[in-house]
Amino acid sequence: MKKYTLLFFISLLWSCKPEDPTIAFKKQMAVDLGILNEKVSKLQQTVVTKQPQDSIQNAFLQARIAYKKIEFITEYFMPSATRLVNGAPLNEIEIEENMINEPGGFQVIEEYVFPKIDTANHQELIHQINKLQTELKRYQTLQDLEYLPSQCLDAARLELFRISSLGLSGFDTPLSQNKIAESKAALAHLPKYLDIFGEVDKDLAQTFSESIQFLETQKSESFDAMTCIKQYIQPLTKSLVNWQKLQEIAPMKDTRILSVEASSYFDTNAFSGDFYTHNAESYSNPAKSELGQMLFFDPVLSNGNGISCGTCHQPDKAFTDGLKKAKGISGKQVQRNTPTLMYAGLQSKQFYDLSVSSLEEQAEKVVHNPLEMKGNLEKALSLIEKDEKYKQAIQKAFPKVSKLETRHLRNAIASYVRSLSPFNSRFDQYMKGKGILDETEKVGFNLFMGKAKCGTCHFFPLFNGTVPPDFQKTESEVLGVFDQPRSKTIDKDLGRGTYNPQIADWHFAFKTPTIRNIEKTAPYMHNGAYQDLNSVIDFYDHGGALGLGIKLENQTLSDEQLKLSKAEKTALIAFLKTLTDR
Repeated sequence: MKKYTLLFFISLLWSCKPEDPTIAFKKQMAVDLGILNEKVSKLQQTVVTKQPQDSIQNAFLQARIAYKKIEFITEYFMPSATRLVNGAPLNEIEIEENMINEPGGFQVIEEYVFPKIDTANHQELIHQINKLQTELKRYQTLQDLEYLPSQCLDAARLELFRISSLGLSGFDTPLSQNKIAESKAALAHLPKYLDIFGEVDKDLAQTFSESIQFLETQKSESFDAMTCIKQYIQPLTKSLVNWQKLQEIAPMKDTRILSVEASSYFDTNAFSGDFYTHNAESYSNPAKSELGQMLFFDPVLSNGNGISCGTCHQPDKAFTDGLKKAKGISGKQVQRNTPTLMYAGLQSKQFYDLSVSSLEEQAEKVVHNPLEMKGNLEKALSLIEKDEKYKQAIQKAFPKVSKLETRHLRNAIASYVRSLSPFNSRFDQYMKGKGILDETEKVGFNLFMGKAKCGTCHFFPLFNGTVPPDFQKTESEVLGVFDQPRSKTIDKDLGRGTYNPQIADWHFAFKTPTIRNIEKTAPYMHNGAYQDLNSVIDFYDHGGALGLGIKLENQTLSDEQLKLSKAEKTALIAFLKTLTDR
């Protein structure tokens, strides 16, 4: 009898033993993936049987909600598969492999379902849903992966950043305009996964609850994105990071542009452009930046011909020159407007045509360009090595280098440019809780993230086209920019298509630059044709070239007119001016 009693208690103790977090994580994920597949199957059924429009649209929204509950997992652990589940409805071009991959997934399907069912393409809609079901099968391999608690909590943290930047702007739900419900669903479901790694404490539970309650009070047409981010999502992210510390789960150790320890986009040192060097030897430091600054403003880079990087990139104009198009070594206009170098270190591609992948490469191309600086880094190196002030600066910047090479000059210049990300605008101070914005400026931000749709291309908080929260890809857009505002003649510059004319999608495509310090960087667009912010906003308000009746089949900007009122345009400009660094 004692033997059986002992076995009973051992069995009882074993059954009470906490389940391995990895196993529990996979179980919850399996449940959620099953629900997602069920919802997509229901969507397919409603479409195949030609149910009423409301039924089809509701089935689509329910499938999207199911996806949002596991988005933090799929985006983190299977980003390539996720591109075909919830990627942008644009061709994915892989120039190295000479491949063009057609888009697929929820965003493509949305275009057939909203704002009304596209009955003329009924079979294509069914085809796209079938494609989505096929792609969802790839998620089955998620069960084969090993999950570390640090990875899972990192994925949850990044989802909060994703919601702030993409979810609240409606980036991936532009037509159904269901961003509030989807953001709420993502937030409400995260605690189920967090509980696996430790009981969610009162503070974290409360911040989740408050965030969800706030979203429940909001309506799409009057959504207060500013309050949501500042008063709810930011505190929630900080609570999550603090809770992770209490669970004694260390953060990830890898190097990224957004720090693995950041609890807010506005933390000190939250961003690091060194990520894009892909080489620890090239990482920046103050001494390198100081040497780079000396070189930046020295005509020695142009063979002493009186022009330096600073000739076109002037600090008082946020490192632009105020000209329609830059003037090169001969005094003649070059092809494009001078872009700001502020925050240039926080994007994965450089130049308007995204033709280079590093600031080092950018520096070399500009110096050697016969129409720009017409310089020679080898000659510049031979000159500065004889200069005493440079000798000292070089020793500080590269103390372990026995023989200086031109790559070190490139790296120094790039390091200086990477230092030009101060994050000290009035907007930054407000988001840090150290300043104020007036009501008009707040309304302007909400328009930026909402009705004006600026935030779907100029992503908060860098306000450039580098997609958060992993910041690995810098996007380009085809807007249909005119050679003069309202001229109805598209500027002839092919942008990315200049070097790849065989790719029609890239004709007239240009990098989405940061609009931080936009108050100082007129004139605007790649050709400098737009003299003020009013003319730029007017262009977007009318839906670019397509919206103004010009045929441009590959335009990526929506041709839908925004219908911004005069007061809304004023508020939008008021907000943009808060992005000026002090």
